[in-house]
Formats: sequence, C-alpha cells, structure tokens
Amino acid sequence: MKDGILLEAINEERLNRVKCYQGLPLKSLNYILDKQKLKIDDISYFTYSWYSKQNDYPKYINKLTKRIVKALENNPNCSKIIVDRISLEISRDEKLRSEFEQWMSDLGVPKEKIFYLDHHKSHAWAAFAPSPFDSAFVFTFDARGDLKSCSASYADKNDGIVELDYQLSFDSIGFLYGQITHYLGFTHNKHEGKVTGLAAFGNPEKTSHLFNKLITWEDGSIVTNLGLYKPFYLEMLPDLTKELDKFSREDIAAGLQKRCEELIVKYIKYWMANSKKGETKNVCLAGGVFSNVRINQIIAEMEEVENIYVFPQMGDGGLPVGSCCFINYDFSGRTKIDLPTVYLGPEFSNDEIIKCLQSYSFKIKYEKLDNKAETIVDQLINNKVVGYFSGKMEYGPRALGARSILYHTRDDTVNDWLNKRLNRTEFMPFGPVTPVEYAHQCYRYWTKNDECSYFMTKTYNCFEEFKEIHKSVVHKDGTARPQIVTEELNGDYYQIVKLYCDKTKEKALINTSFNQHEEPIVCNPNEAIESLLSNCVDVLFLEDFKVLKK
Repeated sequence: MKDGILLEAINEERLNRVKCYQGLPLKSLNYILDKQKLKIDDISYFTYSWYSKQNDYPKYINKLTKRIVKALENNPNCSKIIVDRISLEISRDEKLRSEFEQWMSDLGVPKEKIFYLDHHKSHAWAAFAPSPFDSAFVFTFDARGDLKSCSASYADKNDGIVELDYQLSFDSIGFLYGQITHYLGFTHNKHEGKVTGLAAFGNPEKTSHLFNKLITWEDGSIVTNLGLYKPFYLEMLPDLTKELDKFSREDIAAGLQKRCEELIVKYIKYWMANSKKGETKNVCLAGGVFSNVRINQIIAEMEEVENIYVFPQMGDGGLPVGSCCFINYDFSGRTKIDLPTVYLGPEFSNDEIIKCLQSYSFKIKYEKLDNKAETIVDQLINNKVVGYFSGKMEYGPRALGARSILYHTRDDTVNDWLNKRLNRTEFMPFGPVTPVEYAHQCYRYWTKNDECSYFMTKTYNCFEEFKEIHKSVVHKDGTARPQIVTEELNGDYYQIVKLYCDKTKEKALINTSFNQHEEPIVCNPNEAIESLLSNCVDVLFLEDFKVLKK
C-alpha cells in the first residue's frame, strides 16, 4: 500500500502451490519487491496482525476471569480445558511471532518499522476501509485471534473504528464449525464450504436440540457448553460424539448451519440496538466465518440491515490489508481506501506467454486470435469446458474471471461429472456469472450497489424462471452465489459473458475456480497449460491465444 492505494496483493499459496498455506509469505514478499522495483529499505512499515504484544493480554483479564468463573460454576471439571486452551493459544502465538521477528531481523528490518495489531482489529479495518459506507457497524467472526473469536465495532469515516464488544475464543462459532467439519470427514480450515453445501440436504430440526445445548445465547453473549464442547481441539468429547453418531451427516450439517446463523443474527441485532456510538443500517463483515455465503445472505435479509459489505478476502489472508488500512489511518487520518477490484496479482504479457507456449510445443497446438470473445463463446455453445486465463490474478478465495473455468448452465449433470473430472467433492453447485444488465431478472432483491455480488460473497434467492433454465448453478434451497460482471470492472471477461448471453438468450455461465481439488488456483501460464494437459479443461484461452492438446 502506498499513500492509501493498494498496489499489490497476493496469497502465498498461489506462488508456493501449497493449498491454504500457513506460514511466512516468503515468495509473496520477493514477488512484490521485484514487481514494484523496491528494496527492503524502501518499505516504510511492516505490520503483523495476529498477535499484538504479550503485555496487551492484561486488558482481557476481567472478561476472561468472569468467563472462567462462569464455566467452573456450570461444570467444575472443565478447569483443565480452560488452562490448556489459554496456554496453548499464547504459546502458539509466541512461537509464530518469534518466527516473524526472526525473519524481519534476517531481512535487516529495524524494530521501529514494525507495527503489531490486534487480530480482530485488523479484520475490522479490512471490512470497513474499502467498503462504500461512511459509517457502519462492523462484525468480525473467525476461529480465534488474540484470545477473541468475534468482535462488534462502530465505524465512522471521520472517527475511525471503536470496538464495542468481543467474545473470547472459548466461545468460538468458527472453531465449532471447523470441529464439525472434521467430524464429518472433511479437513478443517479448508472444507467448511462443503459443510455449508451439505446443510441444504438436511433437516436442521433433527439436530437443533443438540446444537442449542452445545452453544447458547445469554445476556448479549455467545456461550459454549464446556462440559460438551472442547474448544480448539479436533477430537470432540466422547459424550458429544456419541450424540452426533445418531444422526446423518446432512442433518448434522443443517443443524450446525442453522445454529450459527441464529447466534450471529442475535449478536448483530444486540449490538446494533445497544450501541451508543451512532445509528446506521450498514454492516461490514470480515473473518473466516463470513466465507459462509449463506450466513451473509441471512444477515443481509435482517430487518435491521439495509446494506452489507463483505471484504472479498474475508479470511486471515485479508489481515495484511486490514493492518495496512489502520496504519494508513494512523498516519494520515484517512479511514477509507478505494478497492473497486481485487485483480491485484500477477499478469503476463503475450510475449511471456508465447515463450511459455513454445516450451510446450511438442504437446500442444496454439493460435493467436483476432476475436477472442467470439471464439470462446462458440466453444461454450458447443459444450466445451473452457479454461480462461487473463489479466491480473484475483486476490482472495474466489475465482472472478481472471483464472476461471467456464461452461454453460444447460447441463444439470455438470456438477457431478465436472467435479469428478477436477477431483472435487462438492455439495454446493457451481457459481453463476451474470452480466449486470440481467442480474435483476435472476436474483431476488439484487441491486447495483450490492458489492457482494461483484465478489461472490453472498447467496441470493433465485427467480423461478432462472431456476428452470439454469439448474446447474442453483442449489437445492433455491439459492445461487453469483458474480455480477460489468464492462468497467471486468473488461474482456464481461464482453465474453455478455456475448454468450445475448447469443443464447440465457442469463448466466458457470464460473468455477481454475484448479483441481487440493490445488491452489493456477497463477502462471505453465500451470494453466498443465491443467489443460491433465484434462481439467477441453480448451485453454491464455490471454489472446487459444490452446489445445495435440
């Protein structure tokens, strides 16, 4: 970030090819320094947004003590869980922070250039600073960070962000969701989206009694039952496992999803009603829990809420942006940044692509196109699975047309066969991409100022006609997670989607991420070509080139 402008942003996994990588962003830093022609000494400040400082912990003592006393009153046997949780969290964060400081030292970065921010404060700034709102309530929910699992704040463009409340990591909705994800046979911190998709196939009423007992709402707080729930451990207590074993995976997922929706709505309602800071119907969201697009729809439909904004990189990969936004505010007094797009990653010229294509000449054939949009649309009409690679790569978890796989929506079996082809196990359908001109005919209550629709961060209920024609992108519950494209924001990608819709009289294409299961989205031309050779797609479009296997 320079002078409040976000110049570069990339997820480390796209460069080191380790899905959901957790660790130091070694390749990312080198990439950005090289791209911007900078040296380490040219960087004014570095921010670290996971663990502020050990001497900040005393401010949690009052709330922490009350929570421990309450837990022990309800269940005297949970003392070991409490002690283990606190010591593990602090020791783990100390280790990560020491690794970061050693890295900074090795790079020659002086300590006075390093700023430490509270984890949820960073999430909050990522949510508000790029939002279109002058004032908003800001809510953050994730598994944990700095002894917190969520926070409520009030934000104003003139006064910054003031935290109203936080909940401790003992009472984490995010980790509960991850724990159930693990119980259902998926990988926590990776596959929570599968559980969200699975929930639509279950009956939440069958398991609601269990989740209501497991996690409750008491006097403005989310409170877990530490007699049943062992926070931050993947293996659950035997009594809980024994109860869950009585139900189907679908009903467990449905009960979990419903309970999380209910509690988050209660928390948002409570703090919007009880804040003395100001009044607004705008809500900003960040933190890994808000990768749950169904929860985001439920929030948007609350009577108290008029507009929502979900930061496009809502998980911990968005923390660096939030911390940069705060440092920018701290030095300049400016609370807002402009973020019309998340196309902020690597891009490749036609000359670079030609060199890459030539290195694969014994396996592929290729041609340069005069009319790329027409050619791609013809391929789609003729039932070809298209790999589309163009411009700067997307920042965040969603493929938004820079690194996407495209297909038509006419085949209602595509979710089965294409997912198998990509080695994926998914319960949620592919997302649709729709030109802005047709969005109001497809998605109920969609409006042009709903920025969630430009970043695929929220589901919408679909109109009946859309559901009939575009079955492959509509979930069992009648919702879809669309990307709305405009010429201004999406350029050539928009032209392709609009041309396809005009030719076919349809309103959407399938847009799914350009990757196989357990692989990050492709980043460079070589990875896109390898995906073609691995049969992920039928035809590849690399900038202005059409590429086929020989």
